[in-house]
Amino acid sequence: MLENELSFVAPTRVSLNVIALNVHAKDSTIVNNVSFHLPSGQLMAIIGGSGSGKTTMLNVLAGKANSSITYDGEIQYCKNASGKQPGSNDKIITAYLTQHDALAPMLTCKEILHVAADLKLHLPKQERSDLVEELIAELGLRDCSETLVGDSVNKGLSGGEKRRLSIAVQLIANPSVIFLDEPTTGLDAYSAFLLIKTLKKLCDNGGRTIIMSIHQPRSDILFALDQVCLLSKGFPMYCGSVTEIVSYFSSLGYDVPERCNPADYLIDICSVDNRTDESTVESEERWNIFATEWQRKSLPLQHNGSNQMAVLGVDPTPPSVSTLRQIFVLAKRNMLLASRDKLFAVQLEPIIVGIVVGWIFYKPDQTSESGLRTIAGALYIVGSIQGYLLLLLETYRLTELDVKIYDRERSEGCVTAFSYLAARRISNFVQEDLLIPFLFAVITYFMFGLEANAGRFFTYYGCLLVSHQTSIAVAYMSVSISRDFSKAGLVGNLTFTLQSMACGFFVNAEKMPVYVRWTKYIAYLWYLFSALMSNTFSNFGCQETAGVETCIGNEYIDTFGIPKNWTSVPIIVAFCWAIGFYLVGLLFFQFKTVDVSLAKRISVSKSPLVEEKDNGTDTANESSILEEKVLSDSKTGVSEISINLQDISLSVRHTKLFELSQKRLAVHSKKDILCSVSADFKPNAINAIMGPSGSGKTSLLNLISDRVFSGVLTKFDQSGKILFNHQPVQKSMFKSICCYVSQDDNHLLANLTVYETLKYAARLRLSHRSKNYIENRVVTLISDLGLKSCSNILVGNELIKGISGGEKRRVSIGIQLLTDPSILLLDEPTSGLDSFTSATIIELLKHLCKQGKTIILTIHQPRAEMFCDFGNILLLAKGGHVAFNGSPSTMIEHFSNEGYTCPPLTNIADYLLDVISVNIQNDANESLSKKRVNDLLEKWSVISSKDIRNSSPVMAQSEFTSLFAQHIRHHTSALVAYKVCLSRQFRVMTRNLDSWSARLAEVPGMAAILTIYFAPLKNNFTGVMNRLGLTQQYTSLYFCGMLLNLAVYPAERDNFYQEFNDNIYGVGPFLCAYMTLEFPMAVVSAIIFSVLTVMGIGLPRTAEMLFVSMYCAFVITTCGEAWGIVVNTLFSRPGFVVSVISIVLSVSSIMSGILSLQMPKFWKGLNYVSPVHYTSMILINYSFPEDLQFTCNDGGRASDGSCMFKNGRDVLENYGLDVDTSVYLGVLVAVWVVYRIIPYLILKAKLELFKR
Repeated sequence: MLENELSFVAPTRVSLNVIALNVHAKDSTIVNNVSFHLPSGQLMAIIGGSGSGKTTMLNVLAGKANSSITYDGEIQYCKNASGKQPGSNDKIITAYLTQHDALAPMLTCKEILHVAADLKLHLPKQERSDLVEELIAELGLRDCSETLVGDSVNKGLSGGEKRRLSIAVQLIANPSVIFLDEPTTGLDAYSAFLLIKTLKKLCDNGGRTIIMSIHQPRSDILFALDQVCLLSKGFPMYCGSVTEIVSYFSSLGYDVPERCNPADYLIDICSVDNRTDESTVESEERWNIFATEWQRKSLPLQHNGSNQMAVLGVDPTPPSVSTLRQIFVLAKRNMLLASRDKLFAVQLEPIIVGIVVGWIFYKPDQTSESGLRTIAGALYIVGSIQGYLLLLLETYRLTELDVKIYDRERSEGCVTAFSYLAARRISNFVQEDLLIPFLFAVITYFMFGLEANAGRFFTYYGCLLVSHQTSIAVAYMSVSISRDFSKAGLVGNLTFTLQSMACGFFVNAEKMPVYVRWTKYIAYLWYLFSALMSNTFSNFGCQETAGVETCIGNEYIDTFGIPKNWTSVPIIVAFCWAIGFYLVGLLFFQFKTVDVSLAKRISVSKSPLVEEKDNGTDTANESSILEEKVLSDSKTGVSEISINLQDISLSVRHTKLFELSQKRLAVHSKKDILCSVSADFKPNAINAIMGPSGSGKTSLLNLISDRVFSGVLTKFDQSGKILFNHQPVQKSMFKSICCYVSQDDNHLLANLTVYETLKYAARLRLSHRSKNYIENRVVTLISDLGLKSCSNILVGNELIKGISGGEKRRVSIGIQLLTDPSILLLDEPTSGLDSFTSATIIELLKHLCKQGKTIILTIHQPRAEMFCDFGNILLLAKGGHVAFNGSPSTMIEHFSNEGYTCPPLTNIADYLLDVISVNIQNDANESLSKKRVNDLLEKWSVISSKDIRNSSPVMAQSEFTSLFAQHIRHHTSALVAYKVCLSRQFRVMTRNLDSWSARLAEVPGMAAILTIYFAPLKNNFTGVMNRLGLTQQYTSLYFCGMLLNLAVYPAERDNFYQEFNDNIYGVGPFLCAYMTLEFPMAVVSAIIFSVLTVMGIGLPRTAEMLFVSMYCAFVITTCGEAWGIVVNTLFSRPGFVVSVISIVLSVSSIMSGILSLQMPKFWKGLNYVSPVHYTSMILINYSFPEDLQFTCNDGGRASDGSCMFKNGRDVLENYGLDVDTSVYLGVLVAVWVVYRIIPYLILKAKLELFKR
């Protein structure tokens, strides 16, 4: 095979000495007494079972361990002696590849690598470009070099391709030391082998030192390594040369079988098998021998120092290019990403909101009191709400992906906090910072009917420019404090709450309580609102009477305590606040590093697993008894199901909108995923679908299980037949029988333990069984899946470190095995698992097969013994073409007849995958391998064309039900599903302190702030304005409800989607459980809120007012949550969700009837479907009773000198706010009920009518 040459300059050669390394976390030791010497230019792998400490050890060696992890011992990076002293200026570059890929979804492979090269290399442009092309070829990315990376919404690269791209990004800097955490995860066997060959070449040719953790190395990968460190339970079983590992274990009496992958065998014998007591005792004795023997053998290593070596400290590498170059590259990337954002949420937002706001406040009467109040309300909205919407949107854009890419690049030392900020502002300067305020200003200024004066317009535009910058700066600061949206959003919301309180519109800035009056000086919105008011009303409506000039505008702004013509100073001060927020954010980004919290062990009361361990019962006997019971209860004596696929084809048609490069509004493209796939899957055996990445393995499983759903811009075309026992059935029938284990474990709830996750799943799926049966089933599965040791540990996520990826995989499999399904589909069940755990999973599946089940799985890298256990194999080549279908023995014979005989001591599965894979490292290899693959496909096509096709019609539903009744899964009753969902959601919520505290604290916290600013209300003109402002502030609870939903609902929704697809229960129980938890906390929050606002601030202190306030606060908050459910259901893209909800809620708040007192008829009519309109009118009417008397010494006099407002009735009549409260209270109940029904209907329509 022709080899590529990479044109890297040889880096500084660095070797590694590790002496007596112990790694501790809290009260436990994760890695114990590891010592080894790794010379420069060598490739080392850390291998071992799940939870053996591989990733933790790698993190410590790379200096990436978080603050909760400590270590003792020595880690010495040494430069080979060459006459240089330690103080020499050789630059040591390190690189680290994490398990999770952080890549911009709207960039292509080539673009991402060009950006990485521009940020990390000082080479000329052409050399950088050549290097990128070489890396693309070397890592097998040529076929997808122009493909967008993609995400869950926009499909792009496969998981394996993303992994290779992440590795290429790390290699681009030409590091001396490279750390890779599970680099082969998600890769097929051939791609994994090519990747390790590339890494080995980098060691041999460039002298790089490479250390990686790896779960399941195939035999040729193992022997491509120089050194290996085998860990088990955190202890080293062997650390040294690969060439000696087999002889070392032979000396201990454990010879590797001839036809077996040594890595698989050694991981097996070094792992503790705790499925039964006998296996536990036997494996622990063996483990103790290995651990003790290696500690004795490694003693000499602990006394080897770094003689004649220059010991180097490995710190995060400084930026490779200048700050100016970083800014240029990042800004260019940001502009490219912005040009591809088909969402247009940012650009459309000011147009939509501008038209709506302009229409609501359309040219009010500027001579009446209500007209002046309306213009003041419009100016407040212009200065605040538009900025608030941008604050939320920018916070979500940053937390969703942008800041993750920054964190990765920052950790690689190629980006600084300053260059990231500067590039973001430069790239957004024209299309956002200038354009958004301009669009909003042009639309609203003239729709408000403000004075057609150029000076006043540009001052107005200047205020909007500064408002935009301060909002973006607050978002930046919020994300620098926390990368989690719920926490960053809380910071942003608290900041905005201060702004709205102190700005002077809701509560008069001159008359607010003295202890908070100072806050207006630290509120940028007070400066902007003052500038807008002064710009609009200074010398407005002037008349000369008896030689004295009086101006309505001057008098009006005087009631707000705003000087006339006061514009320049407040705009400059507000801009200084924007700079201040940026500086605070910059400091946090610079000095606050991202940390991941460690796993927590949860004490589960009366856990059967704990009792089992404590009592020392005979687990082996108990397990066998349980298993016999499960077997006896399972579908014994039931007819088996053989599955035949006949000419299954699948293609996808994409519609891309606004393709500016092709100057077309829409571009259509079609891609074939599966091409005439015919296969037989038999019961009583494991049926495997094998093939390289991109061969359509997962797509085939999704298609036959009825999980391929078209969208608006993506349409799938399918054809072919599925046959049960040679009778054609519909895909929906197939789905009602099969259980499906997806490749993604994101649906697991992070705040539940393993035991709890399986227990809740069992209660839902086995609701027709007894409690004892459910308990026994869960205990047996946890034991069979090897999850005993982590049964009481939280599942975890990116922010809460819980169980390992392999353990999550087993939990997902366990959930589907609970029901003892007749047909089980598994997508990559062994992906990310070590060889011992993989073997355990396959053993479990083999046991299930004996019960007459039909099991179909996709698999990347089957072990040699695993391959022989398969009953039937479907081998797919890239593009979804069938290369073979039949038994393993027939497969070996078929390829032997074609001239492809597997060499000795080679995994036959790896060999055959290599044969049907195309090598795209260079043109010569690609041409040869394509010809080989095409010849094999043609040969199989000729063979399969002789098969007889079944032409029978599809079975009727009634016939299917009668024939396969015993196989169809039970649908849980609504009541049981409700109880289980309620219990589970309550447990998740109580463990999630952020969610719990947010639900109980956010609304009362808002009340506390209102109390501080508004109390006590006075009975004068300022008191009238403050009462109106206070009732308007109730509408902010709409946003509180929405934010509470955003923090909790998405994770619950993803879990529900998984269970709905499994046909466990429907929409009703899920939403009822969610609302059952939502309502009590909303009631408690509403009570506290009302006690503070009514009793504390001084609204009429009557029982009637108190209960009305509680009622309105509860309705507004829960309706905000309802909007959150609706939009989170309709859209999965979080940034779009926030934009849509924020716009809807803002418009509803503006329309409530207090800000715009002279609304056009269209908006008045629309108001009758908005709950905040009813709550605002009710609250205002109860806040201004007729017996409430007002004075007017501080303003509010009519032209004849009398008081404009003598009592509460005058206020309501003057502003046109008088309504029949009893009618409004009744209608509000109906509106609230409708708002709770709408989320149910939309969720049901999406899942049952339009599918997901």
